[in-house]
Amino acid sequence: MKKSLLALVLLSLSAAVFAAFPLVQKSRPAAEIVTPAKPHQTIRYAAEELQRWLKEITGATLPIVEKLDASKQQIVFAVNPAPFADDVKKFSGNDGYAVRQNGKTLYLIAGGPKGILNGVYRLLFKNSDIIWARPNEKLGTIFTKKSDFYVADTDTIDIPVYVVRGFMMVPVTNSSAIWQARNGSNWDELRINVPLKLKLGSVLEVGGGHNLVQTYITEKKYYRDHPDFFPYREGRRMRPSESKNLVQLCFTNRKMIKEFTRLLDERIKENPNYETYRIMTEDNYNVCECPECNKPIKLADGKTITVKHPAFQSTRFFLFLNELARFMKKNYPGKRILTFAYFFTEIPPLCPVESNIDISFCPIYKDSKRTIFAPQNKQTYDKFHAWMKVTPNLTWREYYGLTQLFPRPADAVSLADLRYVNGYGVKRTYSEMYSDYKEGVPIWDLNSMYYWVLVQSSWNPYRTVNELRNEFLNRVYGAAAADVKEFYSIIENGWLKAGAPSFWNDSAPAVWRASMTAPAAKEACLAALDRASKKNMHPNGKIMLDTLRKSFIKQISNTKDFGTTAVRAIEKPVFDPEFKTGPWKKAFVSDNFRTPRQELPKEKTEVRLLYDNEYFYVGVKCHLSAPQKPYSSPFGLARDQWPAGEKFEFLIQSVSKKIYQVVVDYNGNIFDSINKHERWNGDYKVERKRTADGWSLMISIPIKLLGYTGAPTDQGRVMFVRYWNNRTSGFCFWENGAPHNAADFGTLNFL
Repeated sequence: MKKSLLALVLLSLSAAVFAAFPLVQKSRPAAEIVTPAKPHQTIRYAAEELQRWLKEITGATLPIVEKLDASKQQIVFAVNPAPFADDVKKFSGNDGYAVRQNGKTLYLIAGGPKGILNGVYRLLFKNSDIIWARPNEKLGTIFTKKSDFYVADTDTIDIPVYVVRGFMMVPVTNSSAIWQARNGSNWDELRINVPLKLKLGSVLEVGGGHNLVQTYITEKKYYRDHPDFFPYREGRRMRPSESKNLVQLCFTNRKMIKEFTRLLDERIKENPNYETYRIMTEDNYNVCECPECNKPIKLADGKTITVKHPAFQSTRFFLFLNELARFMKKNYPGKRILTFAYFFTEIPPLCPVESNIDISFCPIYKDSKRTIFAPQNKQTYDKFHAWMKVTPNLTWREYYGLTQLFPRPADAVSLADLRYVNGYGVKRTYSEMYSDYKEGVPIWDLNSMYYWVLVQSSWNPYRTVNELRNEFLNRVYGAAAADVKEFYSIIENGWLKAGAPSFWNDSAPAVWRASMTAPAAKEACLAALDRASKKNMHPNGKIMLDTLRKSFIKQISNTKDFGTTAVRAIEKPVFDPEFKTGPWKKAFVSDNFRTPRQELPKEKTEVRLLYDNEYFYVGVKCHLSAPQKPYSSPFGLARDQWPAGEKFEFLIQSVSKKIYQVVVDYNGNIFDSINKHERWNGDYKVERKRTADGWSLMISIPIKLLGYTGAPTDQGRVMFVRYWNNRTSGFCFWENGAPHNAADFGTLNFL
């Protein structure tokens, strides 16, 4: 494209109001797509996408050319064109776009290639009824064929509120990344060397996720000769492979810091064209407890904090990271580090944070049912505001899209949160979401509307949730939109009324039970879907409606109440690891455990309950497929320290409505509480024994403490949770219940 001709044409822009600009008329091309000579691959892809979808919608194939011709009808892709200086200024630091018309020429303008691609997708969306409703393109792309395609608004600019937008979709797939791009995201989880990532123009950050010991100081390369690089815990240097979630590093070890700096330098030299390099803590609390790491930290203001201070570990980490940031400032000015504010660094440090460090704030303990400014999320609220006092370089990194087999309406909270944190200057965000990676993914069958709204919300969170939901419902379900909306409203109202909080690992059946308590709620949901099925909609909308209905029916089958019975012991029970003697022979066996994804766990668990006038007895048999190799914390943990690895959790609600919790691990460590937050250290007995196929335990709790007498009228609530070897990963809930509150427990009867 000749610059002189472009400038001449652009300078002739008038203030005239143009009618809708035709791209296709009567299924024939009415315009050409003009790209620069030798276009950037993202611009070329944008042209191909516009050409492809116009053909899908109208049957016409618009030619892609590189020559500007004012005598022809053309849509011209222009990056930072000088005559549009006012628009170009507004594109600084973002990937927005503008549409401007001059006679027969329609200009799609942006500050970079990604802005052009964004403009193409939003132009298609705004001027037709197309919707990329879910990543499964065969199923989730819906539009009405028509013979004409006009661009209605030919004088507009559209700039995203958030300059970084996207989702870490699990598992990572090309189709997920494409779906995100078509819906306005610019961040995805594809690796930097994947050609598609470069074609999509996605944000490029070197380093992946948790990477201290997975990418930099690896066990394979360093542990044999430098075990001191790794954390000292429980009297020894831990290997990363000892725990599924690995370990942190010894952040005060000078040789480790020197080597880490060398590796960072090497990484930058290997990837010189990137701005951001990730240095991310591992997914655990396994920090170093060596004398140097536990040494009190003297702050710049002269104050000293000890290891007991809530911000101690965060401060220790950022003292280490600041050294790397200063090295980068000196040797690679302009380049940046991205790190997590997560687990022990969710609390901001008491030391300064270097200005070239960006913070990915991860409020994993936030109740996703409620906004950041809700009273229930005060801890997250306080940490967020504390971080904003430390640095303006914050990314809001949430878990809205990590839902289980339940339609979790986190979109409303997402919009409210994004508006709130944006009000404090936050302009980068990403979250996690499950992928729609194969046919029949029930999470997507149930959550497509919420997921679609979530991905729209970071472009403009100041739109209303109803506006966005209606956009989805009308395009997908057509005349049945109101019926499907009623279906979701019934479930959402029940979910909001249920008292339990919501997290990424909710037990879906427990949430279904808590949300469907209103009289005839299930019947009303089915009636709404049945009405919808009789109305006109796109064939793919019919398929999505059918999968929604099938997944709903399957999931509500898990909402039935469940329970167990404690049997009166006619003689005092003794601890039999196999529970085959004495009164144990008459005890009921509770062994139906499920993972949060409702799958059968790898390891089997059996629970039996007895009682007499003195005690309530809990007999537990934990099977292990590899009984000699379970990972568990060494014996000797403090009573109030949560043990790692292989363990069993028992919860019971007393007559006085207190929830008593006892956790026992494979090595005999005990954690207990009352109502989850109050330490118990109670008057109960725990007996434990390893067996050839696992391990067993018996918990004896004074029955008077619980308030039960064993009368037939007695009825309580109990819950069991099994956690097993962290190397193979896992935890499971009895009967799909959940330990969040007693409403998710099973019924306890007495016989």
